[in-house]
Amino acid sequence: MKKILAIAYNTYREAIRDRILYGFLFFAISIILFSLVLGKLSINQQIRTTIDVGLAGISLFSVLIAIFIGINLLNKEIQKRTIYPILSKPVGRHAYLLGKFGGIAMVLVVQIALMLAVFLPLIVLQGGEITFGLLTAVVLIFFETLMVIAMAMFFTSFSSPFLSGIFCLGLFVAGRSADLIAELGRQKELVSLAPLFEGVSVVLPNFYLFYPSGKIVEGAFATVHAQFISTGYLYSAIAYSLICTASFLVAAMLIFRRRDFI
Repeated sequence: MKKILAIAYNTYREAIRDRILYGFLFFAISIILFSLVLGKLSINQQIRTTIDVGLAGISLFSVLIAIFIGINLLNKEIQKRTIYPILSKPVGRHAYLLGKFGGIAMVLVVQIALMLAVFLPLIVLQGGEITFGLLTAVVLIFFETLMVIAMAMFFTSFSSPFLSGIFCLGLFVAGRSADLIAELGRQKELVSLAPLFEGVSVVLPNFYLFYPSGKIVEGAFATVHAQFISTGYLYSAIAYSLICTASFLVAAMLIFRRRDFI
C-alpha cells in the first residue's frame, strides 16, 4: 500500500505541473463564466441556464482532462524510459498502475474542486441554492471521470497515445449514447435489428447513467432543480462506476503485465 501511495503522490506532483492541464482548466472556467452570460440572455431561466451549462462544462472538461492525463503520463514514462528504474525495484506492475490511477484521480479531485469554486458562487450570487440534486450531479460527474481514467489506462496499456485517445473518445461518445442505441431497436423499421442494438447497448460502458439529465425525469437537468435523483439511483450508479473502473484496471494490469518494454 505504501508503494501505491508513493507512486500516486509522485504522479499527482508530475501531472499538476503540466501546463496543458491549466489550459483545460482555463477553458472550463471560461465556459462556466459564459453560462452566466447565457443566463442573462434567457427569460426567467437564468439560474437554470447557469446550472445546465456549468455542469455540462465541468463534465466535458473533466472527461477531457482524464483522457489526456491517463494517456499522456504512462506513455511519457515509457518513451523516456523512466519506468525502468521504477519497475526494477520491488514494485509490481499492478501496484504501478494502481498508483498511477490514484494520482490521476487526485488531480481530477483538485480540478473539479477548482471548477466548483467558480461555479457554486455564481449560482448563489444569482439567488440560487446549492441543492442536494446539484451536489449529486457533481458526484455522478466524478465517478464518471474515474471510469474514463481507467478506460484511458486500459487502452494505453497496449496502444499508441493517438490511437488510445481516439478509442477513449469514441467509446465515451458511444457510451453516452447507449440508451439511444437501445431505443433504435424499438423503432418499427428497425425492429428486426433490436437484439443487435440491445446487445451493443449492454456491452458499451453506460456513461449515460452519469449525465445529470439522464433518464430519471424528462427535460434537461430537471433532476438538478427538482431533486429527483434518488439515493438508490445514486448508489447504483456509483456501484456501476466502481465495477466498470475495476474491470478496466484489471484488464490493463493483465495486458501491462505481459508487455515487453525492451
